[in-house]
Amino acid sequence: MRAGHDNRNLTSQTHEGVTRDPVSRETRSSMTVKLKLKDVKDKLKEDTLDLSLCDLEEVPVREIASLRKATNVNLSTNLLVSLPATFVTLKQIVKLDLSRNMLVELPENFGEMTQLKHLDLYANKISRLPLSLSELKNLRWLDLKENPLTEAVASVAGPCSNMRECQACARNIVSYLSNVKLAIEEERLRRLNNATGDTDKEVTSTKKEGKRKRKRNAEREKTNGDKIDSPMQSDGRSQDNSNSVRLTGSSSSSNAASARKSYSSTGTGLCRSLTCVIVWLFVISSLLTVALTILSWRYEQQTDTFLQSAQTLSGLPLKSYHRQTTDYLQRVIKIATVQIKSIVDAANDFYRTQFESGTSKAAKEL
Repeated sequence: MRAGHDNRNLTSQTHEGVTRDPVSRETRSSMTVKLKLKDVKDKLKEDTLDLSLCDLEEVPVREIASLRKATNVNLSTNLLVSLPATFVTLKQIVKLDLSRNMLVELPENFGEMTQLKHLDLYANKISRLPLSLSELKNLRWLDLKENPLTEAVASVAGPCSNMRECQACARNIVSYLSNVKLAIEEERLRRLNNATGDTDKEVTSTKKEGKRKRKRNAEREKTNGDKIDSPMQSDGRSQDNSNSVRLTGSSSSSNAASARKSYSSTGTGLCRSLTCVIVWLFVISSLLTVALTILSWRYEQQTDTFLQSAQTLSGLPLKSYHRQTTDYLQRVIKIATVQIKSIVDAANDFYRTQFESGTSKAAKEL
């Protein structure tokens, strides 16, 4: 591990020596050419594509995309300032080395490279990381050393001086950016809700203000109308008011009388209905009693047998009740007979009197 870091430092010193020399940098820039597909294929060995130290100012995305076997891509020690948005189409890349370039930032959609496990961004000019980096759930190794990161991100990333610290950097950065993304989303929703609430409040306050204005205008018009009216008009209004009061009083009294009439008619109807029900119940019960008594007189032996059995089963003095009922019915029949006879006699007398008086008057007229 120490030998590997010494080699990185040696290469970094050599690169820095080259970039500090203005003449050599201009010479290298003038010599920069765009790699062709054949040149890119020549640099592929098994699954590793080594494009380091090629003075690249642009990434040959199309050429790399045609090499589906290239899962380990080394673009270190070039002149890259930015990555194109199409760089994320290289989804086959598992290990990516972008160290010792001049990258200022990564594409916002960099998180779409979901197969990425190893990312080396050592010695660039990156000051901010895209939030989409939180979607790299497979990332296991990340080096952000010697980048002008913000204090918060640098403290999360750590020193990245060995493999264990680079592995911790990958975990911590992905988790940190996930939390930041979640916090930003919550803040956006909160502001959206507040904006919606403020809009509702403004609409409500506008409606209330409009109602208040209409009410004030109505009161002002009413006050102005009262000032313009003359004493004569006020007298006329008072007379009209008195007439309306009389009319209202008469109408209220007529309404009260009609209500009393309706109440009295309703009461009379109820009384009549109750009286009819009572009379009918009395008539039906009387008829049933008479029928039972007549049957008991006609079938006296069967009735005694029935009453004896019923009295034994129920334990009630049914014979005594039957005897009392029979006696009572006989008395009622006697009284009714006497009353009916008296009514018939009275009717005959009345008819006879009226018939005789009518006959005498007819005779006198003749």
